[in-house]
Amino acid sequence: MGGRLALVVGSECGALGELGFTGELATGLYESLKATGGWQAATDADGPLLNPTAAQLSSAVGAAFAAAARQQATLLIGFIGHGTATSAEDFFLLGHDSPSMPDSHTAFHLTQEIRERLNRSALDGLVVLVDACETEQGLFGAARRWPELLARAAGRMELLVAAGDGPAYAGCFTRTMLSTFASGLPLRGENLLPSDLVDPIATVCTRQQPEHLSFTSGTVTVSEGGDPGLWLVPNIARRRDAVTDRPAAGFVDQLTSRLLLTAAVRETLDDIIEAGGNRLRGVIGPPGVGKSTLLAMLIRPSLVDTLPISPEYITAAIFLTVNSSVDAVAAELSAQLSARVPGFAAAARTARELDEHNGTAHDVFDIEVRHPLARLAKDGRRVTVIVDGLNHPEVGTRQLLIDVFADLTRSDDLRHVRIILGIRQGMGIEDAPALAHMHRIVVSEPVAEDIAATVESARDSRMVLDEREWTAWTDVLLAETPSTRGDSDSVTAGWLMARLLTEIPGAVADQVMAQDVDLDGVVALRIGAALQVAGQATAGTIGALLGVLAAAGVGPALPIELLDAAMAWMGHQTKIARLRDLTVGLGSLITRSRPGTVREAVGVTHAALLAGLRAECRRLGVELEDGHRAIIAAIVDNGATSATTYARGAAVRHYLAFGNSAAAFDFLEQLQTPRAADNRDLWSAWLPSFTAVMGADHRDTLRVRHRLANSRGRSGDINTAIEELENLGRDQARVLGDQDIDTLTTRLHTADWRGHTGRLERAVAELERLVIDYIRVCGADHPWTLRVRNSLAYWRSERGSLRRAITEFEQIIDDQSKILGTADPETLRTRHDLARSRAMAGEIHRALAEFEQLLTDLNRMLGRDHAQTVRTRNSIARWLREDGETARAIAEYESLLTDQIRIFGPDHPDTLYTRNCLAACHGEAGDITGAIAEYEQLLADQERILGPDNAHTQLTRSNLDYWRAQSGR
Repeated sequence: MGGRLALVVGSECGALGELGFTGELATGLYESLKATGGWQAATDADGPLLNPTAAQLSSAVGAAFAAAARQQATLLIGFIGHGTATSAEDFFLLGHDSPSMPDSHTAFHLTQEIRERLNRSALDGLVVLVDACETEQGLFGAARRWPELLARAAGRMELLVAAGDGPAYAGCFTRTMLSTFASGLPLRGENLLPSDLVDPIATVCTRQQPEHLSFTSGTVTVSEGGDPGLWLVPNIARRRDAVTDRPAAGFVDQLTSRLLLTAAVRETLDDIIEAGGNRLRGVIGPPGVGKSTLLAMLIRPSLVDTLPISPEYITAAIFLTVNSSVDAVAAELSAQLSARVPGFAAAARTARELDEHNGTAHDVFDIEVRHPLARLAKDGRRVTVIVDGLNHPEVGTRQLLIDVFADLTRSDDLRHVRIILGIRQGMGIEDAPALAHMHRIVVSEPVAEDIAATVESARDSRMVLDEREWTAWTDVLLAETPSTRGDSDSVTAGWLMARLLTEIPGAVADQVMAQDVDLDGVVALRIGAALQVAGQATAGTIGALLGVLAAAGVGPALPIELLDAAMAWMGHQTKIARLRDLTVGLGSLITRSRPGTVREAVGVTHAALLAGLRAECRRLGVELEDGHRAIIAAIVDNGATSATTYARGAAVRHYLAFGNSAAAFDFLEQLQTPRAADNRDLWSAWLPSFTAVMGADHRDTLRVRHRLANSRGRSGDINTAIEELENLGRDQARVLGDQDIDTLTTRLHTADWRGHTGRLERAVAELERLVIDYIRVCGADHPWTLRVRNSLAYWRSERGSLRRAITEFEQIIDDQSKILGTADPETLRTRHDLARSRAMAGEIHRALAEFEQLLTDLNRMLGRDHAQTVRTRNSIARWLREDGETARAIAEYESLLTDQIRIFGPDHPDTLYTRNCLAACHGEAGDITGAIAEYEQLLADQERILGPDNAHTQLTRSNLDYWRAQSGR
């Protein structure tokens, strides 16, 4: 469903003089819309409709409306040819057989036909382009009546028309439109809107006067440019921007619309640029003072005539939201840098390959961003990245991001990297120790005169009170301090206030000033204006919409299909087209990414609006908790990629919002990856949220701490893992009791990590006590008890108590076989540990027999390619070599290597390790020359795959030196 359909008509009226260009221009317009704008044919014919009769024209328009309605698509109707307006100011498009003085039976009555079809069809917006001639001034009279004629028409519509005083203009309207498509407009947004074409056409086509009108539910919209979802083609002039075709482009469009370039704004921009020698710059200020807009102007410097930079100055830009995660930021930065930095994409591929072969030492940001940037340091190319809205992400994620950006701007191998942070003042972010080296540019509040001028310029003649009164009122408002209600979003937000004031009726805005209404009050009035346009009958739907969007949070993050599903859960079955109608009607309260496409996402424009939105939700009978529940229900029922991506960053927050911490924890477990460092960051990011919402002593908060500590251990930070587990164990004993299973599990993992640090005596002593406790709590036959016994036996063997370990392993296997079954993975793993202990104790022949029997069972139960099967084959080869059976070991290693290359690939660490062992066996068998050749090739591969400083690479280099010495080389 959805999409963009176009019907382009080129019509010569036989009763009037021949124009001679309608076919050429209609074909050019259709092909341009299709090739660059993604528009598809609205009828069965793939191409323009040329010289139709009046009946054929009406039929084609009807078919186009019907097709768009079926698909819930956006429809574009383009007409190039003869048109005429009657004395009654009724405007007609003429078919080939239309008379010079038409009526609704012999020509296409534009306004009447559009209104009737809009009210019958469920379109996702309509665009009408009319390049008419032979109309003199009649068309403008008709245009003046369109707001009245189209009143109460459904949906959204953009009308762009032009009139000429005769055929001599030779289709200037359409020719200029096509040339603008080809060249773009440097002062416009990501996509070209119908309203963007008014100035170019007026400038070039002096004998035509373009007219643009924008409608939402029959009412002329007040937002500049109309609906950004009803765009024509991408703006090619924006192709050099960092955010081109990225999710943030629509947000940047919104930030840079209706710019007021004051002296203070220009000076702040200069300060930011002049501080470019600093590796880390912070643009700091209270909310609503234009920090994000300043950064957006750096991305699009053509909007400011005095900026001495090009679009390439900013290499990449991220606008953070409440759903931003480290992995999402890494993915977006990597995508932008791959598109804009030569060599970055290849460097990123190399980093991924190295990680795959190195294991889990690095996190996703290292792999996707840091390491590729470091590889490009010698190129001398400066990379400047904007990261705005550091206050938005969850507290844990925010701290991880602070650490990431601090590292990027401190490390010697990244001296070519510059970061510009947008930071909200007053939250302590700018005082983080990791950001102590940051150069600060403080953005001050806008002055009252600037805000008043913005409102005046937008409201024009509708203002009732004079500018001095507006200025005085604004000055008082700006002097106010945040309220004491404990809501950090309750602030003055000067520029945000100005933007909203331009979108409410003039009389209401004057009332705002007279009654000293604050930002929350203006939000309420803006919603009231939307209700007035959409009708009070929609109050419930708008309330539900606001509830879902407020729950989704700040920034265009919620995919529109999830919004649609969430609304259905709230009891409002609305089509996506209708949701777009409502979001457009809410104006600057809502921000949109990739508007008008299947990838569209929406959200609240600014954090300062949230308090007012929540209050309005309650007034309309919607609790914010319901919005969170609705989004979760939508996520559960939607398997689309966009929904999955959104859920990764947001589902946990939504679950916590209505107290379902167990579901939040389970969802986090599903997000874990094979990389331990990523899992460490995942649990670290969400621990503060669990603590804040559920409390430090809640079982699920304690479980998050447990996962975090274990992830630290697996990522190599074992000592910190032990310290955190010890602290956790004490808290669990206090809160849950020392015999609670979670407390016991923490003790088990603490002991295991101690073993990995070599503190074997203490590990064994703790496990001995744990076995007793598990038997008392769970019973002797419980799988968890068997697992603890296995761990105790393993660490006994590592300590050297091999005979006792062998006895315990034998007993465990008997118990596991009876309780779990002989095919259970735990039973099979214990059999491997037993055989290994026998070999270590010198019983190599018996151990090999047990390994061989285990291998037979593994092949039958798990298959030849299972990791445990491959591990057992490696153990057999190893102990054959230890037993002096080098020839058999070589045969085993060769067979194993063939399968590892097939299963894991030639560059996998296990494959490389087997090649090392095989080369050693050849040397030990007397083939020193062959061993040297194998080591030389292995070393070259490891340096390529793992890097020259990797521990495995260094081991191979040492082995090669040994065998060269043995050969006398």
